[in-house]
This record gives sequence, structure tokens and C-alpha cells, in this order.
Amino acid sequence: GIHPELPAIRDLYDDEDLLFFANTGVMSQPVTKDNYYTLTNTQLFAHNHMQRETKRVDPYETNSGTGILGRMSDVLSRQGRNVASFSVDRFSVALVGKPGESDAPMIVDRNGIPQVYLDETKEYIYKLHNLTENDSGVFAETWSSSLIESLGVNDLLLAELSGVTTQVDFPSTYLGDNLETVARLIATRETRGSDVDTFYVEIGGFDTHSDVEEALNGRFKEVNDGFEAFSQEMKTMNLWNNVTLIQTSDFARTLNPNGGDGTDHAWGGNYIMMGGSVKGGKILGKYPEDITDDGPLTLDRGRMIPSTPWDTVFSGIATWLGISVGAEMGQVCPNLHKFNSSYLIDPAEMFGELINISTPSPTESATTDSPTIFPTALPTAAPSKSPTILPTDS
Repeated sequence: GIHPELPAIRDLYDDEDLLFFANTGVMSQPVTKDNYYTLTNTQLFAHNHMQRETKRVDPYETNSGTGILGRMSDVLSRQGRNVASFSVDRFSVALVGKPGESDAPMIVDRNGIPQVYLDETKEYIYKLHNLTENDSGVFAETWSSSLIESLGVNDLLLAELSGVTTQVDFPSTYLGDNLETVARLIATRETRGSDVDTFYVEIGGFDTHSDVEEALNGRFKEVNDGFEAFSQEMKTMNLWNNVTLIQTSDFARTLNPNGGDGTDHAWGGNYIMMGGSVKGGKILGKYPEDITDDGPLTLDRGRMIPSTPWDTVFSGIATWLGISVGAEMGQVCPNLHKFNSSYLIDPAEMFGELINISTPSPTESATTDSPTIFPTALPTAAPSKSPTILPTDS
């Protein structure tokens, strides 16, 4: 069943626009109860390590310092697409690619683009940073160039967003503000010349070591109302088929409660992906058949070893965006080869329609929109008149 505070999630599932991934999580390679500790290259059950790895999906640091969406952006940029990446209210490594391969992600405020008040100093800032001497260092030149470019981009986006409003009323919550800003940015995609947008939004409050029932009622309502408004806005904009939202988290919670009416850090959990192209109304992956202590995937207190790695989830999204199996996918998901077919999910099971990779951009006209992906902490993914992805973390 679905929690009573998630009626919009239920409706999206019933409409076959939303699916669940069962028992999914950070994995370095297939493991058992006997060897999981030694064969997992990520510090388990720690927020910082597992949040970072969920955003990176590169446990052996094949592409050190990059994130899963950033590597997708790199590949798509090499294909000739114009890719833009935005993180709302914070920096996220999920959007970081290799230097020079795709544009660096931009951090925006949850209420939009903040105005930079330079007043009379603006003229002097531009003059100072436009001065070049014979002995000017490369670091100083790079810094000045980056500063001037950032101020210009900020002014451009501020001007573009100032006249953009949504057609749907978003809830006045932190997640609602985040998703409204994402929707407004998507509305500027044509002016920005973007084929593909990726977004990252995040909310917290799920570390329920006490009073789990009360805490989840409030958190789930915020998620439900935010996702409902965002999906309605994308449908109103005629972009729902071009947006994928993937929700992620560092880990699930123990099935057995603690002494404070709460739950503690676990591992494998269940996650949401939604969008108009998502082949929803089903659960992908394998839910553990035996959740007792004797079960083959059960650690202490109902901590479950994942049976679906994040690698297969994001490789499916990458395929939807037009990234091909082989060297391109190897860059995006460098650890995917560690898992045999029993751990993998066919992208055709996730999406009803995959992008034709022979087409340089999924968008050919004003009536055909390309995809967008964004993650949240809840992680999430969404598109524009080109592909867009957005993640969130819970």
C-alpha cells in the first residue's frame, strides 16, 4: 500500500506515470551477508558517505570528483546538445562533470535568481577585471573571466525569470519553492538555447530516530503536494512526456524500531521515478522474499542488502536521454559492468519511449519537447523542450 499522506503519488502510479524501484541502494558489486562489509567500497550507514555515493555512483572513483548527472551532461554535450545544469539552494556533486566537457552547474536560490547589488561599483569591477598585463597570470585571468561570466549569466537569468510565473499554484513549502523554481527555469529553456536541462533539489528531515510516524506524516505531505504541483505544471506546459523525476536517498531505515519510537540507518530502500515517458504502474527490482533475520539479504534489525544498484536505475535514465550502450554508458556508469543480468533492469521496462540517439537533439520544433532530468535529496529528474533530469535526496 501507499501511505495515506501520498494520494497524488498513488494517482500518478494508477495513471501509469510513476513506478517504484524495490530494495535499491548504493552497491560496489554483488555481495552477501558474509562479505558485504569487505566488498563494499563505501562506508555504510553513514549519511555523508552514502549521500555522496548516491550522487556520484562511482565507488572506485573512475571519474573522480564527478557526479552521475554531470557525466551524462558531458556525454550529451559531446553529442552536440546544449546542456544546462542547475542546483537549487546548494552545491551538489551530482551535477559536476569533467572540467571543460560541459558547462559548470549553476546554483540558484529556491525563490529564483538573487539580484547582485553592485551599485556604482559595477563599472569599476568590469574595468578592473578587463585589465590584462604582459605578466598577468593564468589563474588571475581565469578568475576574472569566470567572475565576469557569472555576473553576466546572473543578470540574464534574473531578467528572464522576472517575467515567468507558473500556471499552477505551488505549495508554500521548501520543496514546493524548489520545484516551482525548477518549473520556471524550464520555461526559459528556449531563450537559454538549452536542449537538455538537469536539476538537483533536496529536502531533509527523514532522519527519524524518534517519533517516526509523526515525522513522516509531515514530510510525506510536503513531498506529495510538491510532486503533485510539479507534475500538473509540466502537463499544463505540455512537457510532461519530456520530464523524468527520480527520487533518491542515502539509505532506507531499519524495519525494526528503536526505543524512541523511531528507526535507524539501514541500506536498501524503495524509491520513486515519475514522468510522462515513464512506464509506470509497477514495481521494478525485487522486494526481499524473507525479511526475517534468517533471510539471505537481512542484516541486523531489518537492514536489507540492496538487490538493485543505482547503476542500473541511472543507466536506464541515460538510455532514455539518448546515451548509447558501450563507451558512452561506461563513462556515465563506470561500475555497471560489475553486475550481472539478475541485478539489471531493461531500460524498456522503465520507459515507454526511448530517444533515437541518431537524432542530435530530441527537440526539432516548438511542439516537440526534449527531456529534462533532476534529482532531489529526496532525488528527482525532469525535462524541457529537450531532455532534463532532476534528482532529490530524502
